Amino acid sequence: MKTRNIAMVAVILSVMMMACEHPTVSRKDRSTGNIAEILVVTQNDDQWSGIIGDSIKHFFLDYQYGLPQPEEQNKLLHINVGAFSELFHKHKCILEVEIDPTAEKAVAETAVDLWAAPQRYVKITAPNAYAWVDLFETQKEVYHKWFNKVERDRILNVLRPTNDNKISEAIAKKFGFTLTVPQGFYIAKNEPEFMWIRKELERSSACLVIYQLPYQDTAQFSRESLIAMRNMMVGKHIPGPSEGSYMATETEFVPPLVTYVADYPAGYTMEMRGMWRVENDFMGGPFVSYTFADNRTGNLVTVEGYYYEPNQKKRNALLQLEAMAYSLKFVEE
Repeated sequence: MKTRNIAMVAVILSVMMMACEHPTVSRKDRSTGNIAEILVVTQNDDQWSGIIGDSIKHFFLDYQYGLPQPEEQNKLLHINVGAFSELFHKHKCILEVEIDPTAEKAVAETAVDLWAAPQRYVKITAPNAYAWVDLFETQKEVYHKWFNKVERDRILNVLRPTNDNKISEAIAKKFGFTLTVPQGFYIAKNEPEFMWIRKELERSSACLVIYQLPYQDTAQFSRESLIAMRNMMVGKHIPGPSEGSYMATETEFVPPLVTYVADYPAGYTMEMRGMWRVENDFMGGPFVSYTFADNRTGNLVTVEGYYYEPNQKKRNALLQLEAMAYSLKFVEE
């Protein structure tokens, strides 16, 4: 996934200001669609097979960064507008293409929960294909951000009813915030500055890690500092399967990608996405972490999800852990 930075905030605001929001209905049906799937609606097949479709596919079907096997970050479902029936109106993520030669310029319309919930709808109208692509290329990162939020919301809607209250209470007691952690997970380690939450199955392991250190200055948000802090904390607290082995961060073959994320519920937050490995052993897998300064405690806090399942696809499992990390809510004092 391409790097997002603070400048993206300005792009988000500009898109929101120019967007024409559709009215919403009072009662929403549950949205439909597979995980990470986007419905693309075109006027004809030529738009899908031409430069418009190429630009959409090139961006949304790019490989997700930090996975051991190549996996596309999204799936695309395509139909023409003539087949855009009420059934498809309920899809969670919709991108509609319209070429109108009478249009003066390319314009993006957006809607939240238009026909179902959660849902994001984007329609770009342009006088020609080249103008359509130009606007899409300018705003595609924003659209991807919106669609990702829908995925997290849908996952959390499923997980919340099965939340393990004991784990949430333990997190709140130590860190001052809660996370949605479904039943099946357990607290494997609970140290003053570190908590390790695991779900172990026969062939897979899904884990949340939370740790904190005193916050000193903004230099701690640098890529080098975040990697060093992660190596120190997981190396100390997460042992490997063999004697002398311990968790570390892969920095040579898949260097961690560090980006600013504007929508994490803790405020200013840096996301780090990459691969973990076990020193002196052969285990490894993907991880994603979120680091923020908690002004209430004076600590720098990291919430991380990592996954292990050899020779299997891991995008969906990591997305679930990402949603759990995004469920963060501070406890009111």
